[in-house]
Amino acid sequence: MKKISTLIIIAISAALIIGSGCVTDTGQKTRSYEVVWAGTPPTDHKMIETELSHQIAPYQCAAYDNVTVSVSEKDGTMHFRVSATSSACRYSDLYDFAYRNRELVRTGYLLEAIPETTRRDAIGIAMQNQEIAGALSGAGVPTVKRILPETSAKFYASKTCLSVTWADASVSALVDMDSRSVVETWGVGG
Repeated sequence: MKKISTLIIIAISAALIIGSGCVTDTGQKTRSYEVVWAGTPPTDHKMIETELSHQIAPYQCAAYDNVTVSVSEKDGTMHFRVSATSSACRYSDLYDFAYRNRELVRTGYLLEAIPETTRRDAIGIAMQNQEIAGALSGAGVPTVKRILPETSAKFYASKTCLSVTWADASVSALVDMDSRSVVETWGVGG
């Protein structure tokens, strides 16, 4: 009887998590946003849109509403600036891509489309770090950015983290939201 009630609790919990929309990596990339091309889209824009859908993704528990793609050309290579917005977030995500020989390569990103509650949590976690707190005298409002696994792996682990930065104090913290801890700092104690 105890095993059955435990299984029921697990099943209900799993259904609630899946139903809440917070499980985003299901192995299927469904595109719920509209792609708008600023200017004339390239002839193979449908293929590019499909490839973009595999290389851009919002922060967990958020969804992109609109993706705008701007095209420029430099040295025979098309470059795309992708701006992705979510109604759940105050800021947008920006991605840069180079497209040559039918290959789309991400060349940069600035990901600030983070839900406000998560943004506030990340700032609070960063401020609980004694090194960060000690360096914030008179500092203004910080920025919070999502750091993709391939970048955070250089400093910590291959997972999505958040960077909290007080530019006027030249202080940054890399925050692991799963462990709710600061895992790396820059500009403190020095």
